[in-house]
Amino acid sequence: MTRGISFLLPDPYGTPLADLLSPVELTAYNWLVDGVESYVLEEDGLGPPLFPNPVETMDGGRFKERIGAGRHYLIFVDIKAFPAGSTVQEVRNYGQFTSSGCELALIIADSVYADLYCKDQELLARLEANAVERGYENVVSITDDNDFRTRLAAL
Repeated sequence: MTRGISFLLPDPYGTPLADLLSPVELTAYNWLVDGVESYVLEEDGLGPPLFPNPVETMDGGRFKERIGAGRHYLIFVDIKAFPAGSTVQEVRNYGQFTSSGCELALIIADSVYADLYCKDQELLARLEANAVERGYENVVSITDDNDFRTRLAAL
């Protein structure tokens, strides 16, 4: 079974979250966001945190607005999506992911390494096609056989 995809982001500057998640109907979810190290880009360098609170839950409209407004720079980010109206809870590993209402988990580390887990196989296929079309490097399916991640977290 395919759990998700792993890939390298070609450019950590810009709107990588909006680009990567473009196949997702963002407003259909509530988003649990740990921005760890993610910043708004300003003309003279890094600005304020993209996600100012250490961990926050956002409705889809607010999340869509935040990731689509201006350019940003991601170093470490941990994002989980739950259907709107469902319980949002911390998900620390793949077992919790499968038994929770969490539908999508995105972990970005060191600005370029990305792992995306998605329960909906059709959406996962669209996300993978989007990654390939956008020129993301080393797009590889994460399966039961090659998933060595023990935690679904950026740090």
